[in-house]
Formats: sequence, structure tokens, C-alpha cells
Amino acid sequence: MAITYQSDIITPEVYLGYMKEEFPERNLFVRSGILETPPQEVQSQLNAGGRLINMPFWDYLSRTAPDIVSDDDTVEITPRKVTASKDQAVKHYWAKAYSHMDIAGIMASGHRKDPAGHVLQHLAEDWMGAEQTMLIASCQGLFADNAANDDSDMIFSVYQDIASPTAANRFSRSAFDRACQTMGDRLGDVVAIAMHSSVFLSVQDNDDIDYVQDSKLEKDIPYYKGRLVIIDDQMPVTSGTNSDKYTCYLFGRGAFAYASASLDADQALEYDRSPLKGNGGGQTNMVTRRHCVLHPRGVKWTDASCSGISPTESELVLATNWDRVYDRKNIKLAQLDVNAG
Repeated sequence: MAITYQSDIITPEVYLGYMKEEFPERNLFVRSGILETPPQEVQSQLNAGGRLINMPFWDYLSRTAPDIVSDDDTVEITPRKVTASKDQAVKHYWAKAYSHMDIAGIMASGHRKDPAGHVLQHLAEDWMGAEQTMLIASCQGLFADNAANDDSDMIFSVYQDIASPTAANRFSRSAFDRACQTMGDRLGDVVAIAMHSSVFLSVQDNDDIDYVQDSKLEKDIPYYKGRLVIIDDQMPVTSGTNSDKYTCYLFGRGAFAYASASLDADQALEYDRSPLKGNGGGQTNMVTRRHCVLHPRGVKWTDASCSGISPTESELVLATNWDRVYDRKNIKLAQLDVNAG
């Protein structure tokens, strides 16, 4: 168990308050419209028992030329069959625990509850960062499935493992447009793009970024060609012999279905006191829990390799756990691989 000891806290001068280090997560995934509330029947399954959520849907009606009517009573039109398929999501049952020795808070601020107060102040940010991590892992898994089973038709790459990448290998308007084009005539659905900060630097150097002041977030938000830019250093970077491959993800609105289950107050946040710990100084433990669905629409969770109740980050990235069930045009996701620098 990781515990905050007195040595973990910088004892401030009397006139200084405790300086809280802000969580570095940007959390724009949950504020950009990428996540969308699923239908009520999905939410009701989330609050019910079981691990998996069934999400049936009507199959895409392919475009065909209409039949020509006739005055010949011996000719009959052949009806087209309407079929249904099933998407499937896995429920995420998550918990986070924090612990501190009371003397640590007393030495820092004069009050044993100060470390717990710091956690509570940033708990929402912490959970959004965790969800962001799992969303990126899900993208890694579904695109790995796409590469293995669907001829990489959701992926466009200009990356080359070369010592001196050129402008043609880096993020560009042309590369972005071609990644959007993997969606066919739905290419205009892209509303956001997530990239590593090293890739963002190249885009910024090309003077392709517009900034918009966001009053809620109290900072300028970057946009690229009218699409929100999410800068996250958790984005995949694959080591190469000569240069690394940087992966960017393009999102349409509602690319992921997201809903959180209603938990009792003492289940969502629970405290535990151990007064004998620290030779009587006391220890405070805090557990916070979240049950949710965070699912890429149209890519079925196969549950082929999941050892626990819910998948871990390392299980989410496995191609075998995903299978595309929507027509490609109805998947509001695309991948772009580039060099950086």
C-alpha cells in the first residue's frame, strides 16, 4: 500500500499555505462531445446485474438503384431483407484508494484532514484522467483489430522509420484530410483530434492552430481546421529503429457511448480510520468507486481475453477483444500515424 508519510510533504513556512500540485490531465475528451449518453435501454442494463451490455441495431441499408414499375402483372418486386446485428459493451467497475498518515497533514498545515481535502478537491479531475487513459487504450485495441481484420481501412499513415523524416512524413493538412477520407462521404463528421504534444509542436510551427477562449476552462483551447485539438502525452508512441511513430486519433461527435451508474453515497466515496497505525498517530483511508460504460460505438467488445470482472488497460489494447460490427462509414473514428520533430 502506498502511504503519504511526513517525508512526502514539504513543510511550509508558517505564512504559506500548502501548495497543491494540480493534476496534469487535460480532460477535454469528456468536454468535447466525443462522449455521448447512450439510449435508456443501455443505461438500464448498466444499473442491472452482469458484466456485458447488449446493444442490438438494424444493419445499414446499402444504396441500390430503385426498381422500375411496370404494367406487367406477372412481374413482382423482390423485397429487400432487413437484418439486425448486435454490438456489445463491457461494464467498467473501477475503484481508487488513497491513504495518508494523520501526522503528515498536521505537519503540513496543522490539520490531519488536509491530505484528504486535497484528494477531494481534485477527485473529479483524477477520475476524468483515468477515463481518458481507458478511452485511449480502447482506441488502441479497436484499431489493432482494424489492422488485423479489416485491411486497416480506418487508418492512414505517412510515417516512415527513417533517420531524417521530411515534411511529407509529419502531420499536415494533406495527411489529416486523407485520414478523414477513410470515413468516405462521412469525412465531415470529424469534430476533434487527439495528438501527442510532440506532434502538436509541428502543427503549431506551421501556424495551423487557432485558439478560442473557453470561459469554463479559463484557458485558450486549440483548434485545427475547426476541429478541437486534444493534446495528451498518453497518446501511443511506437518506438522505431530510426524514429518513433506517433499515433493521432480523429473523433466524430458521439464516437463513444458513455454513462455512469448511480451508486449509493457510501459506495461512491467511503472512509476508513485506523487509529492504531503510526504508533497511535492514526491513518485515514479513502476509497472512491465508479461503475460506467465507455464504449466505441459500432465496435463490439468480444470478451475474448478478460481475466477479471472488467478489462484492464492492457486487456483493452488487445485486438482480439474487439470486432467491428458497424459499416465503416458509421464508425466515427480514424487513425493517423506520423513522424514528429
